[in-house]
Amino acid sequence: MTDSNEQHIIIVGGGMTGGLLGVLLAEAGLRVTVLDGAPVPAMPSGAAQLRVSTLTEASHWLLRNTGVWGLLDASRVQPYNAMQVWDQDGTGEVTFTAEEAGTDTLGWLLENGHLTAALYRRAETLDCLDWQCGISVDSVRREGEQWQVQCGDRQLMADLLVGADGARSRVREWAGISGGPRDSGHHALVATIATARPHGGCARQVFMESGPLALLPLYSDVQQGEQRQCSIVWSGWPERINDLKQCDPERFAMELQAAVADALGEVTLISERAVFPIQERHASSYVAPFLALVGDAAHVIHPLAGQGVNLGLLDAAVLAEEVIRACEAGLGCADVQALARYQRRRRGENLVMQNAMRGFQQLFEQRALPLRWLRNTGMKLVNQAGPVKGFFANRALGRSADLPVSARPPSTARNSG
Repeated sequence: MTDSNEQHIIIVGGGMTGGLLGVLLAEAGLRVTVLDGAPVPAMPSGAAQLRVSTLTEASHWLLRNTGVWGLLDASRVQPYNAMQVWDQDGTGEVTFTAEEAGTDTLGWLLENGHLTAALYRRAETLDCLDWQCGISVDSVRREGEQWQVQCGDRQLMADLLVGADGARSRVREWAGISGGPRDSGHHALVATIATARPHGGCARQVFMESGPLALLPLYSDVQQGEQRQCSIVWSGWPERINDLKQCDPERFAMELQAAVADALGEVTLISERAVFPIQERHASSYVAPFLALVGDAAHVIHPLAGQGVNLGLLDAAVLAEEVIRACEAGLGCADVQALARYQRRRRGENLVMQNAMRGFQQLFEQRALPLRWLRNTGMKLVNQAGPVKGFFANRALGRSADLPVSARPPSTARNSG
C-alpha cells in the first residue's frame, strides 16, 4: 500500500456517512481527518430524539464489520420484523415479514445522534483517524494536485477531499458541481407518539392523497410501556403539514389516529413537532479531480421509504473500497479511475431509487378513479405474488449484486475473495 503517512484524506462533515467513511479508511491504515462543525456527539439518554433512521440489512453488516454496532446502546435499538403498507383510498395492501424474506429481521430503527455517537467512539480507537468537532471550514481551493482547506487561521492540505457535509454542501459548491434542489411539493413532520396497543415490531406506512405517513416502531420506554412508542414521519402538502404542526396536541392525535385507521388504538403526542421541507437533489457528478461527494452532498431523496441514510452509508463503503484498492496498487487515494468506479457503482443506483420514490409519491397523489383502482389492484397482486414480494423485500433489505465487501455477512465477504 502507498505509505499512509503520505496520503491525507480530509472529510468535511462528520455525521453518519462522513463518520463511517472515516472509520473504514482509517481501519485500512490511511490517514484521515474529519472536520465537523457540530459539537462532540454524545450518546443519547432520556426521551427519544426526533430524527431517527431505518437501517437495512446491508447497513447493519457495515456497522457490525467495522465494530460500531457493538458500541450502540442495545436498549435504544429497535428491530422490526414486519412491514405493512396500505392505500388509505382503497383496499390495496402489501405486507412483508422477516420470515418471508428468509431472515430474522427486516431492519432496525435508531436515533441519528445515537449512531453518530457510536461512530465517534469507534473513531477514538483508531490512530489514523482525527475527528475534529466544532470546526468551521471557511473555504477550499485547488493547489496543484491537492486541496487547500482553510479553517480560520489553520490551513490543511488534502490529497483527497470528500464532501459529506449534507444537502447544502459547501464542498459541492466550492468544487463547482451543480446540484440544485427540486421541490418535491411536500413538507415532512416528525414527532414521537405513544400508542394504546403495542407496535409489535411492525413498520407501518399509509399512502394518502396529501402524502405518505410512516409509523416507525421505537424501543421500549419504561414510562410508556413495552413497545408503545413510535416515531412518525408525516409527509404532505405544506399547508396541511403546517396545520398539523400548529394545532393543539389533542386534535393532532385525533387526526393521526384517523389517518392510520386506528391501527394502534389511541395515540398520544409525547414530543415536540418539527417540520422541514422535502427537496430532492442529485449532483451532476459525484467526483471531481481529487474530490468525491457522499451521502446528502451527492443526493437527497424523498424519505417515504427511509432509504436516504442507507444510500449514504453504501456511498461511504463503496468509496472506501475503491480508494483502498487504489492505495494497495500504489496509485494513491485520489486515483482518477478509482473515483470513476465509485461514481459508476453508486450514481445509477441512487438515481433509480430517487426516481422510484418520486414515482410512488406521484402515483398516490392521483385522484382519478382508474388510477386509484389500478394502484389498489397492483398492491393486491404484489401481496399475492411471492417472487414479486421477494424482489421488493430484497430492495428494502439493501441486498444487491454490487454490495461492497464491508456490507456483507463475514462468510459471504470471505467467499467473495
